[in-house]
Amino acid sequence: MSYVKAYGQVIEAEVNRNAWDETYFSLLSLKGHLQSLPGWISFDLWARDLDDGNIRLVAVTSWETVDHLAEWLNSKQTVDAILRSMEPPPDSLDVDLFEEII
Repeated sequence: MSYVKAYGQVIEAEVNRNAWDETYFSLLSLKGHLQSLPGWISFDLWARDLDDGNIRLVAVTSWETVDHLAEWLNSKQTVDAILRSMEPPPDSLDVDLFEEII
């Protein structure tokens, strides 16, 4: 029998090389903040260089319950909010919500 193990926000973005340092350190700061929130499970960040010099990133933030996820999404301290505040902003930004099923 399967059940939901976690609820998550998955971000895929293409970040301009000129914004990468600020983006990276801002996301590290976010991770430090997330560790203090109830229901937080994990924050994973993957990145790679693209041929055009930009950075492709995938960020996954996982929560114990859908209510914890919803409360965080209503805050101003989400991955997509941080990415949108970068200068220049991401060339692309996709936001999805998922359930981890086991």
